[in-house]
Amino acid sequence: MAYFDYLPHLVLFTIGTLIGLEISYKWHSEPFVKKKIEPVPLILALIGGGLMIFYAPLGLLFIGFVIGMRPGYGIYESVIGILFALILWVTL
Repeated sequence: MAYFDYLPHLVLFTIGTLIGLEISYKWHSEPFVKKKIEPVPLILALIGGGLMIFYAPLGLLFIGFVIGMRPGYGIYESVIGILFALILWVTL
């Protein structure tokens, strides 16, 4: 069944986005966007970017956590994590 090959990828990405949204609402109660890079989401995005090359479903869980954060948060971290995955993919 070729239809279910990417099911773990989709499920783990969805779980990651839901967890990221829930946790980011607990971390940030203010309604405005701070334009700074936070260390915890940045580390998770880098871990997710690295894992995307070796085991994609788990990497998507970490990337989904950062992408799914509250609107306005996690944008820079997501871009850095995806760029890290692309650079790692090209070098390997």
